Amino acid sequence: MLKEHSSFLKQTIALIDCFLIVIAFYLSYSITMLFRPLHPVLNYWVMVVGFMGFYLYFAWTRSLFSVLHFAWMTGLMRRVVAIFISACILGASILYLLPHSHNSRYLYFTFAAFSFAFIAFEKLFVKRTIARIRRNNSNISPVILVGRGRMASQIHQEIVCHPEWGLRLVRKLDIGISPAEFEEVLKNSYVEEVFFSIPRKMTREGFSVDSYLQICEEMGRPARVFLNIAASTYFARWEYHRFMGRPTLISHTVELDPDQMLFKRIFDLVGGLAGFLGLILLYPFLATAIKLTSKGPVFFKQVRVGKNGKRFVIYKFRSMTADAEKQKKELEKLNECDGAIFKMKDDPRITRIGKIMRKLSLDELPQFINVIKGEMSLVGTRPPTPDEVGKYQKWHHRRISIRPGITGLWQVSGRNKISNFDEIVKLDLKYIDNWSIWFDIKIIIKTVLVLLKRDSAY
Repeated sequence: MLKEHSSFLKQTIALIDCFLIVIAFYLSYSITMLFRPLHPVLNYWVMVVGFMGFYLYFAWTRSLFSVLHFAWMTGLMRRVVAIFISACILGASILYLLPHSHNSRYLYFTFAAFSFAFIAFEKLFVKRTIARIRRNNSNISPVILVGRGRMASQIHQEIVCHPEWGLRLVRKLDIGISPAEFEEVLKNSYVEEVFFSIPRKMTREGFSVDSYLQICEEMGRPARVFLNIAASTYFARWEYHRFMGRPTLISHTVELDPDQMLFKRIFDLVGGLAGFLGLILLYPFLATAIKLTSKGPVFFKQVRVGKNGKRFVIYKFRSMTADAEKQKKELEKLNECDGAIFKMKDDPRITRIGKIMRKLSLDELPQFINVIKGEMSLVGTRPPTPDEVGKYQKWHHRRISIRPGITGLWQVSGRNKISNFDEIVKLDLKYIDNWSIWFDIKIIIKTVLVLLKRDSAY
């Protein structure tokens, strides 16, 4: 099915999308002119080019132009919405850098709305057209499936149930077929690709796929091997990468979307700098209050465990007595949490000003330094101490597979009411498994609402 990788078709679809975006702009300009005065149309070329550039980048990286790919239809509208949201936000940021004569918020939002409508309609039209053609047995790729076991049966069933994928199963062969017999089948069949699905374990007979792949190679037939190794894990995602010049599969439990990771880092830097400004403004008052009410340094520094076990020093305004760490061993019997975390509502180590800072989360302000340094994120899982990690069960360790954060899902889910460490970890894993930049924004908004309600922390 090499046609699914057609660069010419992808480029053609991209050009059509660009044409629709230009049409959407001229239509938006004409309509907006009826209600608001605008400058000459050529003044807004940066708006169009900027938005189009962002759209093309996100659409290309999310395979929106790969219309012949069998999975193109899956989650199509969800991808279109995500692409336009990303492109619109970045495009809008450009408007603030342009002079008044080169931007118009009303024109921009009208332009974005029409562009979305045109592109969405085009994608739905293409989707229905391709599905109709393939259901009529046109544009179909005949394939042979060689395999045994549950995965082979699932692949067979999915091909039959999804004719819109453009696949037609010519024959299903068991792995017991000899290389010579397999060669004869290929010689006498019109086949565009051979699928191999091999079980991970075979108790009675050994099987080597090498000779079958060599036959496909010699006869010029593409071969696709479905590696059943993915079934050996429960929720880890598997991705193909070339590494050290060799094909490899990598499994991970955190979504490694480079675009969103880049946005998350930019988001962290912007938020970290804003938080650092707040730290500078409040430092004289908080430092004075800390010094006047208790002996010891202004800042509390402690070694914490970050992403994948990397240790770093966390910074906080000191809200406890200077010998708090020594007293902790004596208070561990009064721990109100079950598991590898220490929490105590009426902790005698907390100073008077510390209670106020904790209630308003002001003691967390220095952690914006950790965010800027890249040791922490605005949103993530709370960084544990090495002693706490030493008490972890195996499945607990996945909560430190991402960069820790100042706030997180646990903090906005009634952290003071959760006394079981396993429940805390489950919330952290829910965040990890459903992570997106929009999820981060949602958690930050909830964090602000929690602070406004003055939900005290301890």
